[in-house]
Amino acid sequence: MAFVIKGGDGAIYDLQTLLRSVLPEQGISRDGIFGAETEQAVRAFQQKKGLKVSGIADQETWEALKKEYMEREIYRAPAEPLLLILQLIRKGESNLHLYLIQGMFQALGQLDADVPTVTVNGELDGDTALALAWLQRLGGLSETGELDKNTWRHLAKQYRLMTGDGTGKI
Repeated sequence: MAFVIKGGDGAIYDLQTLLRSVLPEQGISRDGIFGAETEQAVRAFQQKKGLKVSGIADQETWEALKKEYMEREIYRAPAEPLLLILQLIRKGESNLHLYLIQGMFQALGQLDADVPTVTVNGELDGDTALALAWLQRLGGLSETGELDKNTWRHLAKQYRLMTGDGTGKI
């Protein structure tokens, strides 16, 4: 069996994952082996996309397969609820999640003047720590001014309850 895939040991698994997504009717296994089943799926994909049908997962086939996968699984997929993988973020630390947290505080401040003002900077600075402590106090949580999973859950719930569909109407 012939294939041209550059990558680590998982490259065949990746190829099979993409093929399973874009050609579910093929029902190929995800076994990490480039056997007859995988070669036939590559041929079917190449034919579907008007590529040279060789059964070889060359660069052109790989790029077309990735593009099809992205369009199918990511760009057109239904929206998912946002579940952050969140570890404890302490005062003075930077974290990309803080941009979202700070933006949520700013949006809530548009609806309730009591919400502390924060700057969106991705850092758990003094103002953000005060806002988190304020939220923790309201939620009956320990007032640490740090961002942990319980504080995130409380903020997410308050945000959903206060903003509704985003128009500020509940």
